Amino acid sequence: MEPGKTTNGAPLPTAYDRETFQRVWQRVMPQERPDCPIEVDAPAAEPTSALAVPAVPAEAAPAPVLRQEVEPSLPECGVPCLGEASAVYGPLLQQLIDHELADCRAYQALSRRAQGNAARVLASMAADEYRHAKRLSTAYFLISGVRYWPAERGGGQPVQPFLAALREHFGEEQRAQCSYLAAAEETTDSCLRELYLELAGDEETHAGLLRSILEQM
Repeated sequence: MEPGKTTNGAPLPTAYDRETFQRVWQRVMPQERPDCPIEVDAPAAEPTSALAVPAVPAEAAPAPVLRQEVEPSLPECGVPCLGEASAVYGPLLQQLIDHELADCRAYQALSRRAQGNAARVLASMAADEYRHAKRLSTAYFLISGVRYWPAERGGGQPVQPFLAALREHFGEEQRAQCSYLAAAEETTDSCLRELYLELAGDEETHAGLLRSILEQM
C-alpha cells in the first residue's frame, strides 16, 4: 500500500478531512474488523497543556509607621492658694492692713502711758498687730504682685483718757474677731481662710488681755 492511500488505492483525506472521516467511521464501524480493508490511524493525542496558574501578586511590605513622640504636657491648673483668682479680696485686705497698723500705733501709744505689767502687755499687743499687718500684706502681694504697705499718716486721733481708750479697744478687738470670722466664711481661698481664722483667734486673745488689764487697775 502506497503512503497516503487506502488499501484499494484511494487517496487518504487531509488532516482536516481525516478527523471528520474518523468521527463518521467510528459511528459506522464502532469496532475494528479484520476483514475491513480500511485502516484508520488513531487520532493523535493532543498534548495537554499545564493549567495556567494565575500569578499571585506578592503582597507589598507594609510601609513603616513613623511614631511621633509627643511630649507629655502637664494639665493646666489654677493657683488655689493666694492666686490671681483671689484678686477680688484685694480691697478687703487693704482695709484690714490699714486697721492692723492703726491698732499697732494705738497700742504703742497706750504702752507708753501704762506702767508695769500693763505696759508690757500693751507693747506685746502692738507687736502682734504689726505682725498681722505683715501677714496680710504678704497675702496681698502674692495675689496681686503689688506690695501694699501704707505710709504712716500724720495727725493722730485726739488722746483719750487711758481707761476709756482701753474700753474702746476692748470692743474693737471683738468686732475685728467677728470681721475675720465672716471673711473666712466668705472666701474660697483656703490660705486666706486659714489666715483669717488665726487672726480672729489673736483678736479674741487681745480682748481678753484688755479686760485683764482693766480688772487689775
